[in-house]
Parts: sequence; structure tokens; C-alpha cells
Amino acid sequence: MAWDPTQGQEQPGNGEQGQPANGGAVPDPGNSAPQNPYEGQGQPPSGADPYSGYGTPQNPYGAPPQNPSATPPQNPYASPPPQDPSATPPQQYGTPPYQQGGYGYGYAPPQQAPRSIGQAIQELPNQYIRVLTKPSVQTFAEEMGKADWAMVWIQLLIWALAGTIIGLIASALRLASSSLIGTGGANFNSFLALTASGNTFAFISVPITFFILVGIQYLLAKAFKGEGNFLTQGYTTLLFEVPIYIISYLLGLIPILGGIAGFALLIYGWVLNVFAIMAVHRLSGGKAAAVVFIPIAVLLLLVFLCVIVLAAVFYAAYKSANP
Repeated sequence: MAWDPTQGQEQPGNGEQGQPANGGAVPDPGNSAPQNPYEGQGQPPSGADPYSGYGTPQNPYGAPPQNPSATPPQNPYASPPPQDPSATPPQQYGTPPYQQGGYGYGYAPPQQAPRSIGQAIQELPNQYIRVLTKPSVQTFAEEMGKADWAMVWIQLLIWALAGTIIGLIASALRLASSSLIGTGGANFNSFLALTASGNTFAFISVPITFFILVGIQYLLAKAFKGEGNFLTQGYTTLLFEVPIYIISYLLGLIPILGGIAGFALLIYGWVLNVFAIMAVHRLSGGKAAAVVFIPIAVLLLLVFLCVIVLAAVFYAAYKSANP
């Protein structure tokens, strides 16, 4: 029997080197782990943490879902979103409503088609009735677009003419009960002189007084940041002053009661004046009232001072005559 050089040395078994005696590849469960057939394809080995740095695992279900906070697609059949209640509503057809701006009351007067003088005169009675029976800022705002210098002078002429005619009637009534009427009849010379002076005074005093009053209010309105113009203010003022003064002249023919009714109409005219200033100059009620009543307060103060001065003069004259 021949000598074997490897005799007495251990041969690697299945548990030593991981190789079988016959040369087959059998993994050793004690020394090495089985290879992952998906290794190198972005997958971690078996039993490892999927977030341990072996790469990002692929999603077998396709693309991830969209971000739920993103803007959803619009539904063409859904109702429109609710509007902001503080936003300005869209303008509708027809006359726009009276609106309030950040600086006060505001209204854009509707555009009026050009009118002839005859048509404008025919519309005056309806305008007077509308202004007197529907007192509001919107009523004056709807009449602003009709302002015209020709109609301003025509209304002043109507005012002066009506005052003259009614004044003549009142003078005739007074003449009938005065000492001017004797047994020989009326003193027509005195009546004609009174008529001529009354006509001249009315046709001069009416426009002068009107423009002075409107001019003072216009300057005050501009001091309060008013946005109107002189023509519009004068036109809207005549829409209530002409009928009120004509009615006051007629009521003046009635003793006592006519005076009380005339004073009530005067106060009503002040209220309408406030509405007109609010509409024309886009002012709040407080500022418009200040524009109207500041001149009245100054006038009353001047009258009061004049009365005091006259009383002091008469008192001094009485004391000097009766020491």
C-alpha cells in the first residue's frame, strides 16, 4: 500500500469552508448569507432596513398620488363660488343706484339726452312735483344730468315774474283797505308807482340773492372737499326754491295762517337743500347740513347784532331826550 501525503490532515468539510467535498456550491448557513437575486437593481438585501442607504425603493403601484393641498380642477358644471359681500356689485342696466364712496356719498349722474327749451319747460312742473313729494338724495341725483344755464335763467325769470304778479295782487288788496282809496276811488298814480318799483325790485333782487346764497354754499362745499360744480348746484337748488317761494307768496295772501305755513315751507326747503348738496357735491349728511346752516346761523347772528345796535341807539336817544 502506497503512502498518501495528505493522510493525517483534515479535509474541509461542509461546515468549514462552505465547499462540499464533491466540489458543489452549497452555501454555509453559519458563515455567509444567501445572495439576493435582486441585488444591484435598487432593492435592499433581505432583512435589511429599506431606508438604510441601499437606494430608493420603487413604487410597484405607479406614480404617487398628487398633493391634496394643490388646487383641484374646476368643475364646469358646478355653481360659481360665492362673491365677497364687501365687493361692489356689478352695475345693472338703467339708472344706477345711489352709492357711497370712501370719501362720502357718491353718485354718477345719468347721461341725459339734449332737450329743447320748450321740452325742458314742459318738464318743469313734473320735476317740481317729484322733488317736493319724493324728498331724497337719489331724487336730486337723478335730476343732476338735466342742468343747463338756459333753464337756470328761465327758472329765475319765472320766480321773479310770479313774485311780481303775486306782489301786485297783495298790493292791490292792501290798497283796497287803506287810506289810498277814498270817496273818489283809488289813487291810480300811487298804485302805478308801487307796481313799477315792485317789478324792478323783484327782477333785480331775485337773481342777486340767489347767486349770493348759492355762491356761499358752493365755497363751503368746496371747503368740505365737495366735487360738484356751480351750474349743477344752482339748477338743483332752483328745483325746490322756485315752487316753495311761489307757494309761500300765495300763502302770504292769507293773514296769520299764511305766515305760519310759509315758515314751515321755509324749514322744508332747508331739508331739501341738504339733500341737494349731498347729491351734487357727494358729501355726507353732516357736512351737507353744515354747508346749509352755517350761512343761516351767520345771518341770524348778524340780524341779532343789528337789533342790539338799533336798540342801543334808540335807548341812547330816549335817554338824551328825557334826562
